[in-house]
Amino acid sequence: MSWRSIALLGFAMSLTAADNNSAAWNAQHLRIGRDLYRENCVVCHDIDKDRMHSRKIGPSLNHLFKNEKLPLSHGKPNRPYVTIRIKFGGAVMPAFGKKLTDEQIATLIDYIASK
Repeated sequence: MSWRSIALLGFAMSLTAADNNSAAWNAQHLRIGRDLYRENCVVCHDIDKDRMHSRKIGPSLNHLFKNEKLPLSHGKPNRPYVTIRIKFGGAVMPAFGKKLTDEQIATLIDYIASK
């Protein structure tokens, strides 16, 4: 067996192991995202209330990726735009690019997308 075959076999085995634990991994991943949300976003943004019922300074993130338009820019919701907004902030929103890593921002967006 060549080193390449061994590497491919190991990769395939790791995928099988990951599939067996994907539900547990996903639940843990979303818990981390929820904690990041609570630490950084909840002060300004609701996630469990729609735009009409939110009383916070920032727009509600409830069903953000399921909505036709983003709350303020009115563009189609997409991960790259939300990532840039989190990293660099906006007119009122502070930037989090120096506080959160790219991986943490991705995890946070995964959590927002799950709501």
